[in-house]
Amino acid sequence: MLDINAIQQAISLTQQGKYKEAEIIYNKLIEHQPDEPILLSAAGLFYVSLKNYDKAVNMLEKSYNINKTAGVVSSLGFALYEKREYKKASLILKEALTYGDNPDLYNKLISCLFEIKNYKDAVNFSNKMYELYPNDVRAVSNKIKALTQSGKLAEAEKMCIDFLRQNQNEAVLWFQLGYLKELIYCNDMQALECYNKAKELGVKSADYNIAVSYQKLGQKGEAEKFYREMLKNFPNDTETQTSLGMCLLSQKKFEEGYELFYNRDSKCISNYAKNLYKPKTQIPNEVIVVCDQGFGDHIQFIRYLPLVPAEKVKVACPKTLKKLFLKNYPKYEFIDYNEIPDDITIFRVSDLAYILGIDFMNIPFAEGYLNATPQIINNKNLKVGLCWEAGAAGIRTMINRTIHIKCFEPFFNINNIQLYSFQYDDTFGGNEKYPQMINLAKDFQDFSDTASALKAMDVVVTVDTSVAHLAGALGVKTYLLLPYASDWRWFDDTSTTPWYNSVQIFKQNDPISWEKPLKEIMEKLSNSIN
Repeated sequence: MLDINAIQQAISLTQQGKYKEAEIIYNKLIEHQPDEPILLSAAGLFYVSLKNYDKAVNMLEKSYNINKTAGVVSSLGFALYEKREYKKASLILKEALTYGDNPDLYNKLISCLFEIKNYKDAVNFSNKMYELYPNDVRAVSNKIKALTQSGKLAEAEKMCIDFLRQNQNEAVLWFQLGYLKELIYCNDMQALECYNKAKELGVKSADYNIAVSYQKLGQKGEAEKFYREMLKNFPNDTETQTSLGMCLLSQKKFEEGYELFYNRDSKCISNYAKNLYKPKTQIPNEVIVVCDQGFGDHIQFIRYLPLVPAEKVKVACPKTLKKLFLKNYPKYEFIDYNEIPDDITIFRVSDLAYILGIDFMNIPFAEGYLNATPQIINNKNLKVGLCWEAGAAGIRTMINRTIHIKCFEPFFNINNIQLYSFQYDDTFGGNEKYPQMINLAKDFQDFSDTASALKAMDVVVTVDTSVAHLAGALGVKTYLLLPYASDWRWFDDTSTTPWYNSVQIFKQNDPISWEKPLKEIMEKLSNSIN
């Protein structure tokens, strides 16, 4: 029989801060009744109060499997959330909502869905929460986030401003308004005002966005300061460590920058984290090089592969790159991610420069290191490849790097050139709007196809995306359009890059207009014809 008095005594001891005494009682009770759901639930909540989420989840899962109740299901969902098991937490929290609507459950569930990038469900549940709780600032905030994710930026901004007119001290909405000022107007000065207001109202995490805005304004010293301030409050925040690392790398501070950048999250090798190479230790005889970030990163850093001194090297990469890489590095074995052995040291491809101690003053193979058979394209005009949209890097980065296809309309009026589209994910529908541009991307099956088409071009005009890295790696003449605040790897260069001899940079001279760099490229193309 359940000893209610003993449980009440344990709860009382917990409230008095006598945690060891309370834990002794719970352990004794569970020893005698290991399958009692009420007892397991109480013990689970005890461990939640101690922020020991591993033990909390263990107890609550046992209770859940024996006897599901609204309290147990919701508590398990919250504990899984705090443990950062967001996918599992989202499933449990959805189940918890079947017992009845609750704003706390909605809020945690929506946070989980955004974390795992299940944007469709995140938007749906955000809309539902706002319908039920329109005056709850969390519901308003989630609704604004959903509108932002859906691309309804003006609607999100209006909602944010309208609510702030009546509730000027809602810090989270000042935070979101700053983000919208960035996305809609590319106005980082206004964004900074909003982030600073959020910070004044107690949002310590505002330091991160303050740092990002300063970095986008070219004030890297101020950016460093606020990244470091963020780390004082959140010393284990991986995203901030990574961003500070990239900020330092952009200034060619190789050692300190890479020490921080090395700590970044690598979801694709999370199961093999224990095997991740420890910097500045002896390189073993057998290693797996894992392509761990975006396609552009894989292409950019694969150049270091022949310099790895291990006797046996395998490479885990996406299937879309395997054919291209295998052709260029035939002595290596290329495997899928699910074929990664669980007992071999892992090198992330983006870390090879750091592991090998090759700093930015000695970047190898800048003349080109990949080759491909050119696609046969018969055209007497100047063949110009075009890519205008960056993707798969988060909405802030995507918008920063992307140029609307409409901005390229004057290119269609240049005589004696033929434009070819390399835009695979065409959000703006440019391939349909401009049929005079020949769409090569529609036939691409993998990057070997892309490489063959690039080798057939006289010049490539592209934003900062994988096409830029592939063209540079192939030694194809490339005009790279960079935003005012460009990615770390381009440093502060404005015309050339040590990564690729064939790439010429055309960079924004202000954060809003692309007019100047586009005009310069048009003049270059016209001169090429003449």
